[in-house]
Amino acid sequence: MRDDFLSGDWAANKHRLTADVDKLGHNLVEKVSDSFEALNRAQFDAPWHRVWRKVRISGLR
Repeated sequence: MRDDFLSGDWAANKHRLTADVDKLGHNLVEKVSDSFEALNRAQFDAPWHRVWRKVRISGLR
């Protein structure tokens, strides 16, 4: 396993692997950032304009 990093295949493909990992990390950061922005918008954007649902809690039947 240790010698796999010394092979010609690793030397030929390590740049592609690095680029793929970088792209994956970038996409993940974008998704998390978009999610936090949406949560902040939902929490802090004009709460007085929201229509609140009325929840009725009934007793035991």
